[in-house]
Amino acid sequence: MSWYYTRQGYAMVVRDGEPTGHWFGGEPYHTGAQCPVCRVPLLLLADLDCTRIRGKEDAKLFNSLKRLPLYYCWRCCAEHLTYLIIDGKRIRVLRNEGENEGEDFPYEKYPRSFPRRPVALVPLDYKLAKLLAVYQEIDRYWLSDQDRRSISRRMTKFRHPGFSPRDVNRHQIGGLLALIQGHERVGCPNPKCKAHRSFKAGYATRMKELAVLCNDPQSGLPMVETSEGPQWNEWVQVVFWVCEECLAIAASNRCD
Repeated sequence: MSWYYTRQGYAMVVRDGEPTGHWFGGEPYHTGAQCPVCRVPLLLLADLDCTRIRGKEDAKLFNSLKRLPLYYCWRCCAEHLTYLIIDGKRIRVLRNEGENEGEDFPYEKYPRSFPRRPVALVPLDYKLAKLLAVYQEIDRYWLSDQDRRSISRRMTKFRHPGFSPRDVNRHQIGGLLALIQGHERVGCPNPKCKAHRSFKAGYATRMKELAVLCNDPQSGLPMVETSEGPQWNEWVQVVFWVCEECLAIAASNRCD
């Protein structure tokens, strides 16, 4: 079984001034978007216009929702924060295995929300996706010097120069994600979902990898540090999974 939710991957790139319909940051706008552990509003990391994705992808998620909000809670370093989006207006949190880390975590005066910035979804072309699959899933040393140079050159349009040119970290939805701690078998916690029951019974059913967002102050995602420049830690991610059956969304942070 494949790990990815859609075969085509789309890099999420800031496009200030463009009417893309997709956003990083912004105020949470769903009733019930509150962390059950630390009781603060969930942090809206990204908010995507599904109507603009439907023409490219036939996945159930994009055809069922008008907007896809990607929520997380850094205050409790949330683990498998899982929620359902109901009627596009409400959030029902199903679980969160995180623990309250204190008011000054990840840093002092941590914001309740990040400023909203428009982002574009830029398709990763087939040749680059093949090279990245080898780089990420096997080892960069299986690629020739020419292939590695090709990756560095092609990646420039999928992220800003603040990312290390030697790494392949990027914000992405769909496709084979670059995950710092590799693939994980995550089960749907929704007790009303048949995928939850089959996962508990030991079958291969699991949630699919949906998106990954990096710690990136320059793009408006200062998730674990506020520094703006080439020295921030891009090796911190929030990974999102989706249940194909009930469309529950799960999120956890991972770092190297």
